[in-house]
Amino acid sequence: MLASSVIDASLTTQNIAFRPGGASVSFGVSVINRSDRFASFQLEIQAAGAGEQSNWYHLSPDVSTAKSPGDRTDFQVEILDSPLPDFVGIVNLTVRVFSPQLLEERRLVLRLTLEPSGESNLLRIGLPTQRFQVYPRNVVDIPVTVKNVGSQPLEVRLQCTALELSWLVGSSERYIEIPAHGETTVTFPCQPPGADQVQSRDYPLIVTAKGSGSSIVEAQGILEVLPVGFMQFEVQPQQQRIPAKRPWLPNWRSRSSTYQLLFKNNSNLLQTLDLEVRGQDAKRCQIEVNPEKPILPLGEITSASLTISPRRPWVGWSRKLKFELKPWLSDPRLGSCDPATQILFLKVFPIVPLWLLLALLSMIAAIVFRPTPSTHLAGVNAVRLSGTSGRAPLVISASDDCSIRTWGVMDWGTLTPQGALSKEMLAKTCTDAQPNSSKGLFAISQQAIRSLALIPVKNNQVFAGLENGTVQVWDINTGKGLYTLKDPKDQTSDRILDLMFTRNSLTLYTSYGSGTIRSWHSRDGRFDSKPAQVLQVPDRFTYQAWSLALSPDEKLLVSAGQFKRLVLWDVAKSQPRQLTLSGNAQNRGENDFFWDVSFAPNTSILAAADSDGYVTLWDLSQCHPALKGSPQEDLPQQSCKQLARWQVAKTSVRSILFTPEGRWLVSGGDDGQILAWRLTANVTPDLTQKPQRIATLPSRITSLDAIAQEQGVWIASGSDDARVRLYRFDPDG
Repeated sequence: MLASSVIDASLTTQNIAFRPGGASVSFGVSVINRSDRFASFQLEIQAAGAGEQSNWYHLSPDVSTAKSPGDRTDFQVEILDSPLPDFVGIVNLTVRVFSPQLLEERRLVLRLTLEPSGESNLLRIGLPTQRFQVYPRNVVDIPVTVKNVGSQPLEVRLQCTALELSWLVGSSERYIEIPAHGETTVTFPCQPPGADQVQSRDYPLIVTAKGSGSSIVEAQGILEVLPVGFMQFEVQPQQQRIPAKRPWLPNWRSRSSTYQLLFKNNSNLLQTLDLEVRGQDAKRCQIEVNPEKPILPLGEITSASLTISPRRPWVGWSRKLKFELKPWLSDPRLGSCDPATQILFLKVFPIVPLWLLLALLSMIAAIVFRPTPSTHLAGVNAVRLSGTSGRAPLVISASDDCSIRTWGVMDWGTLTPQGALSKEMLAKTCTDAQPNSSKGLFAISQQAIRSLALIPVKNNQVFAGLENGTVQVWDINTGKGLYTLKDPKDQTSDRILDLMFTRNSLTLYTSYGSGTIRSWHSRDGRFDSKPAQVLQVPDRFTYQAWSLALSPDEKLLVSAGQFKRLVLWDVAKSQPRQLTLSGNAQNRGENDFFWDVSFAPNTSILAAADSDGYVTLWDLSQCHPALKGSPQEDLPQQSCKQLARWQVAKTSVRSILFTPEGRWLVSGGDDGQILAWRLTANVTPDLTQKPQRIATLPSRITSLDAIAQEQGVWIASGSDDARVRLYRFDPDG
C-alpha cells in the first residue's frame, strides 16, 4: 500500500518538561523518505506565543544528508532555554519538517511543560543515541554519559527504569563518584528474552541520575526489539473427497469438505492472517474460513478451519478440484509463511453414481476408442531441445505432475513420444493420477519439477530442479537416475526455479525461491554433493530468483525475479550489484516480476521480460555505480545503459530467447502468443515492422527453447494446458 505522504515523521515523545536554569532536555524526530527520489530534510521548531528566535534550542544534525527512498533520518532536538521567558505552564511546540527537494512539509506538535526555575542542577546526563536496536536473546550496551558541572565532587546514583528489570544484565542501579567538572560513562547491558516471550516493537527506556544536593535528571531513549523468526504453515489433510466415505453409493447429504489449517508463530511478531483461496476452481465454490482473520500469538500453534462447498452434479463424472491457499501476514517484515502457499485437492463425486452407465459406455468406448495423444497431467514448466543442430532433435519437458517426458521430432515438426518407463518404475505422479500413457515418460519424481537443463556439448545428462530444493540427475540414453544434489545446510523446501551451466560443463548454477544462488563444481563427470558457493543478497532484499543468465565471457551472472529485481553477480568475487531501473512506470511490488532474462549471443546486451508485458534491453558494458552502500546494510546499485523497452503484451511475458544467429528475439507469455521481433544490427527491436506471429495458443505459455537446424530454427513451447508443441521458424523469412 502506498504511503499517503512523501514525508513520514514521528516524535519519540509527545510531552516533555523543562526547568529554566536546569539541565537541558531533548527529544528525537524520525523522518522517513517515502518519495521516489533522493531528498534531504530540515527541522524548524516554533513555540506558540514566542518570536522567531531559535537560540533556545539546538538541532543535531542541522540538515540531513540526502537520503534514498525508504531511508530514515534521526534528528535530536535539545532544549537549552525557555522560549517564553518568565512563563510557567504548558506551551505547544510545532515541529516543522520540510525538504528543499520535495514540495511538501510535515508538522508535528509536542507539549512542553515549563516548570518554575529553582536552584541550578549540577548534573548533566545524556545518551549517545535515542534509539538502540537488539535481537531477542542478544545483548546490547546502553551507554550513559554523566557530567558534573559543579566545583565539588558528587556522589551520584544512576538508575535504569521503564524497561523490565529481568532484561538488565546485573543491577539496574549504579553508584559512582564524579570529580568536579568531571565526566564519566556508565553502561547498562540489556538482554531481552527469547522471541516467544518478547514482541518486536519499541520499548521506552529512562535513565535517571540523583546527586547529593541535586535534583533528579533523566535521559530518555527507545529500545527497539528487532523482528526474528518465521511463520510455519500446515494443512491437514491436503487431499479430500466428497463424500468422504463410500463414494460409489448414492449420497446427497455431503455438500462440503473441511480442511484444518495449522499456524505456528515461531517469530516475535504478533500477526493477524488474511487467507486467500486462489484458482479457477475456487471461483465456483462457496468458501468459509473460521475464524475469518486468525490471530497468531507468539510461540503458539493456532488452528483455523477452511470449509469448501462445491456444486455437486446429480450425474456425471467425478471432478478433481485444485486450490492454492495463500496466507497474507499483517506484518510482512519477515516475509511470508513457510511454505508461502499450500496446494489443496478436492475430488467431487456425483450424487448418483454412474457405474451402470459407465459399464455401457466402456463397451461403446471399446468399439470407437481412438488413442489419445500422450500429454502431461498438469501444466508444463520447462522445455529443452537436445542437440545443437540436425533434422530431428529430442524435446524434453517437465511438469507440475512431477514427470519428465521426451519427444522425438518427425517430419514437419510432429512430436511423438519417445521411449517409455518400465512397468516396474511406472507409478502415480504427484497429481495422484495414473499417466494416460507410459510412452515418452522418461522419469517420475516425488516433487513438482520447476526447471530443466541439459549438460552442454554432450547433452547426455538432464538436470531437474524440484519443488523441495533438490537437483535430480538422469542419464538421457539409459533413463537411469544418477544422483541428486541438495545443500545439506538448507533445511527448508526452497524450490529451484532455474538452472544454468557454464559452457565447459564444469559449473552449475541454481536459483531458488528465497533468492539464493548456489554454484556446484564437477569432478570426473560428477558434481560435488555440496555447493561450492552460496550467493545471497542482504535479508532486506530477498526475492524469488526466477531466471538466471550467464554473460558470454562467463564473468557475470544475472539473477532476476520478484520486485522486478535484477542482481548482477561478479562470479569471481561473489559480489552482488542491483541493476537500477529507470522510469516511474516500473511497478516493483511483491506481485511484480522479471520472469526471464537472456544475453544476446556473443554480446553484453541483456534482455528481460516482465509481468507488465514489457521486454527491456540493457548494455552491461556501459555501466557505472549509482549508489554506494555496505553489503551488510544495502545492495550497491549499478546503472547501465538502457537500449530499448517496448510492450510485447498486456499481460506477463514468461519466456524470451534470442535465435542462435542473434537476429530475432522470441517472446511468449500469458496471452498465449509466440512472437518473433526482428532486431537491428545494434541489437535493438525494429519496431517499424510488425512482429512475426509464430503461434497463438489457448493457454498461458510457460517456457520456450530453440536450436538451429538445417532449414532454420526449431522452437519448442510448454504451456499450462499440459501440452508440448514444436514450430519451425525461418529467420531469413
